[in-house]
Amino acid sequence: MKNIKILSAVVVVAVTFISFKGVQKQKEAEKAEITAIFEDCSIDFEAQLKASLEMGNLDASEIEVVEIEEEVNLGFDTFEYLPLDFDPYAGANLSDIDFEIFEEEEIVELGFDTAAYLPADFDAYAL
Repeated sequence: MKNIKILSAVVVVAVTFISFKGVQKQKEAEKAEITAIFEDCSIDFEAQLKASLEMGNLDASEIEVVEIEEEVNLGFDTFEYLPLDFDPYAGANLSDIDFEIFEEEEIVELGFDTAAYLPADFDAYAL
């Protein structure tokens, strides 16, 4: 009986030590994974920083602009629906003066006087 108690105590202690060793290995693996992620991020950051500095040294004549003009197919011939003297560029020289913008501001009624809840020197349009 005494041997069984000693044997079970040894088994319990051995299982405990094995479990602690597994936890330690898991922590080491997590630490290695975090370190690898950090190193990848720092390498990417350095590359992005170098590219950013190189972009700052560009000359405007070195920049090439590529414009892609896509043709829109409406499924019918639009020429049939336009007047004979139609000129799409007839009013192309318009400016801001040619347009009048009408914006009607909607008045919001809250049902109480808001001035009672604001400071005495409050200016909503002050910067």
